Amino acid sequence: MSSNSNGTEDVNRYLAGAPEPQRATLETLRTRIRGILPHADEAMKYGMPAFILQGKGIAGYAAFKEHCGYFPMSSEVLTAAGDAVDGYEISKGGLRFAVDRPPPMTLVRKLVKLRIAELADVTDGARLEFFGDGQLKATGRMKDGKLHGNWKWFRQDGSLLRAGRFVAGEQAGTWTTYDRAGEVSRTTRF
Repeated sequence: MSSNSNGTEDVNRYLAGAPEPQRATLETLRTRIRGILPHADEAMKYGMPAFILQGKGIAGYAAFKEHCGYFPMSSEVLTAAGDAVDGYEISKGGLRFAVDRPPPMTLVRKLVKLRIAELADVTDGARLEFFGDGQLKATGRMKDGKLHGNWKWFRQDGSLLRAGRFVAGEQAGTWTTYDRAGEVSRTTRF
């Protein structure tokens, strides 16, 4: 997890101000999400606690008087979840659950996985790919459904593995491969 003490402090303050049983329920949900995404930062996003990867919201949660809410930071995630969210009241941006019963781990894991997959499903613009635990796997740009521009790939330990450039899906220029210590181990020209 990257350093984000101010964000964590803001989240702690939010939770400390939540009434019971919402506080305990959200603390349980927070622990479940942290277990799935140990590399994520925590911060306040849209006025609620959220887990963030590379500046992108992955999962937010909030306390309300009559319910608690889980917010996948994309309405498409709830649609993609299909019947996994049956039995929950769904709004455009969130899922409501009981003040004293967080959503099950299987549902939370599915919603997180769907949001992460959505960040990699880009045909034009910035694309982010993550390992299952939230560690950055690759980053670059897409154009017309093809890799285009500078790209970087990382190992699961976070070290840079390879970097290079694409032009319309084809490798171009000099590509560099790095060892775990960050030293250049090979360069290839395309």
